[in-house]
Amino acid sequence: MTGRRTVRNRDWSVLRYLAGGCGDVCAYAGAIYPIAAVLCVMIVLYAAPSALAAQSGQASSDPFAGAFQSDPDAQMLLEADQLVYDFDNNIVEAIGQVEIYYIDYVVTAERVTYFQISRRLVASGNVRILEPAGNIITASEIDLTDNFRDGFVRSINVLTTERARFAAESAERRDGEITVFKQGVYTACEQCKDHPERPPFWQIKAATIIHDNRTQTVSYENASLEFFGIPIAYLPYFFHADPRIKRKSGLLVPGVSARESLGVGVSVPMFFNLAPNYDITFTPTVYSRQGLHGDVEWRHRLMDGSYRIRATGIFQTDKEVFVNNIGRKLSGYRTARGSIGSEGQFAINSNWIWGWDVFASSDRAYGRDYSITGDNAKDIESSIYLTGMTEQNHFDMRTLFYRVQRENTVEIDIVSKTVIVHDDQKEQAVVLPVADHNYVVDQPVFGGQVTVDSNLTALTRENSDVRVAPETDYYAGVAGSSARLSSNVAWKRTLVAPGGHVFTPFAYMDVALNWGSFDDMTAGLNSGSATGRAMPAVGLEYKWPILIASEYATQTISPVVQIIARPNERQVGKLPNDDSQGLVFDTTNLFSWNKFTGYDRQEGGTRANVGLTYQARFMNGFSLDAVVGQSFQVAGINSYALADPALSGIQSGLDTQASDIVGRLTVDTGSGMAVTARGRLSDDDLTVNRAELVATAVRGRSNAKVGYAFLRARPAVGIITDREEFSSEATLALGENWSISGATVFDIRKTELVSHGIGIAYDNECFALSIDYSQTRDRYTDQVDDKTLFVRVNLRTIGENGVRRHFKE
Repeated sequence: MTGRRTVRNRDWSVLRYLAGGCGDVCAYAGAIYPIAAVLCVMIVLYAAPSALAAQSGQASSDPFAGAFQSDPDAQMLLEADQLVYDFDNNIVEAIGQVEIYYIDYVVTAERVTYFQISRRLVASGNVRILEPAGNIITASEIDLTDNFRDGFVRSINVLTTERARFAAESAERRDGEITVFKQGVYTACEQCKDHPERPPFWQIKAATIIHDNRTQTVSYENASLEFFGIPIAYLPYFFHADPRIKRKSGLLVPGVSARESLGVGVSVPMFFNLAPNYDITFTPTVYSRQGLHGDVEWRHRLMDGSYRIRATGIFQTDKEVFVNNIGRKLSGYRTARGSIGSEGQFAINSNWIWGWDVFASSDRAYGRDYSITGDNAKDIESSIYLTGMTEQNHFDMRTLFYRVQRENTVEIDIVSKTVIVHDDQKEQAVVLPVADHNYVVDQPVFGGQVTVDSNLTALTRENSDVRVAPETDYYAGVAGSSARLSSNVAWKRTLVAPGGHVFTPFAYMDVALNWGSFDDMTAGLNSGSATGRAMPAVGLEYKWPILIASEYATQTISPVVQIIARPNERQVGKLPNDDSQGLVFDTTNLFSWNKFTGYDRQEGGTRANVGLTYQARFMNGFSLDAVVGQSFQVAGINSYALADPALSGIQSGLDTQASDIVGRLTVDTGSGMAVTARGRLSDDDLTVNRAELVATAVRGRSNAKVGYAFLRARPAVGIITDREEFSSEATLALGENWSISGATVFDIRKTELVSHGIGIAYDNECFALSIDYSQTRDRYTDQVDDKTLFVRVNLRTIGENGVRRHFKE
């Protein structure tokens, strides 16, 4: 058959012919460049004549017939205004609004031409390819040759699924794996919709951009980094990972830091993606004053969990800088310094997990001196744990060790005028172990709910933690070993009587068995023997919510009365108190059955807690929420007036027959502004013993918070002067992208700043810049004034870099 044949029909059926080799050709589905999709175009053009013949039931006389093996599973659809077959020249053309659908590829163009003799395919006229991964490629013309592995593209633009963009005057495909852009541009910024001719916020412009699919990198030759079309940095060679790649071996973004004791540091992180489930990150840092610092982290994910191990270290070349201004050698005064840490978590089954989080370092200040991320807190907790959970049960058991990351605490005894230095590490308790079990009985008992809470704690401490106080010294911890097994069985039921009266009867039994062997006998504790305790209790809580509804607001007023009858607490002062020291009396624990925070103390005696709650919700969104109340020791001995080794209840506001009055008021405008005030007032003269005021405001991207706190002196526990503090923090949005922020903490009594900071930031869809300055006083006992300047720059898809500068007076 000779001559030309033209078909005009846009309603073709789905083609079911697949050219030989299409499986190999179209396998490159992850590329961001047009080779794979265009090869599928070629296959459709090869298959089209045979498909038409097959559909008509006639033998094909087309020269392409039989050139490829058919595959009945492949489905293709080609639509065009015209399909022209030039049998004399072996050319096939699809003309006018060409649309080709193959698997998940969509190709559109004004014209697609296949030359059989030269084995060249040309697509031209607004070529657009949508790849299965979502990338969009546009070009003016695509020309593929050499068995369709190599090709040439004019005026190419690529939009990836990560919203990154490549553009070039031309692009060349080599070996099916490498694409070379000539006079190319790369950016992760959106085009200006109103003025698309304007350059993007930033872009990398290069004479040559090479995308290598084998190494999954994008490299640039003779490149420049431009902002708003203005070059600010010239780079003869530069590369980064393919934007599609989430994990790839190679160099990460370098970092720069500066600190007086270390000098200028330059970090060059290296990431090794050894397998899909494990990798290594090595970060060497060269400090101009201290030498080479190493940081290695291994991560490994398994079928039932994951773990990581991190080790850091340095041989310091100038340890003399770690001597303070009075000649005292600090923790950093040593040649070899380092740390090792590991954490992991694994599932035993659907209900149980176990894991660990452990850390060790050469000295106390290493983590913060070298800004080891995650290891620069004042104290670091190490633990090994086992946790189980079902609908009615929760179990958690763990060992705990606290690594002190600060210099020893120094106290001055104002009576003897002597200096007391605490070895904080030896005063820390090692917990071996602490176990908690919480169980909720799934069936009602006498119509109420029964819960069982149990705890086992065993700990040891090398030195006593004795704190100096004007009235009497007290023990935050006692040297020696101790163990306690406690269990609390509680029952309660809620009954609603006619008229909306709510009665909640309850009862509980709190039992404990203590054992201890203490080295410091001055604490007066029972040592070398077991001591049992029991605290039975019955109680009743009454509420009467009164609802007041109108067209403007809904208000609820409810008096609350609670009475608990118990015997007196026993063995107070004879047993250690490690977990019940953090007693703060306020509205959150006004109606708690036991206001002590842990298991070491059991509230005793008959006590009545009374209060009044009020809520109002207005139609315009405005709301009020308030509570006020007081606690009374009705009979028996007041537990909070009994002195344990830690003096936890003394001067707490609960140690008198009539407690301090506590209250809280929250006002919310419903439009982003809210104020909360809390206070504790003396019962006899309404003297303010504790006060807190917090005001917040949020409007769009701007927000502010102002706080005030007051705490009256508690000489019994070493707080010999009143404490008063003002704090504030705010972020103010300036336009769509800019913002400024600031924060401050001011000690009103000492009339000095505790800390303050200020920052400015710019952030858009492809670029972020922030500059922050902060200063903190008395952050650590060996560090009077810590100043930090941090500059961070982030180019989306390229990486983030920061420069940190520490100043120290």
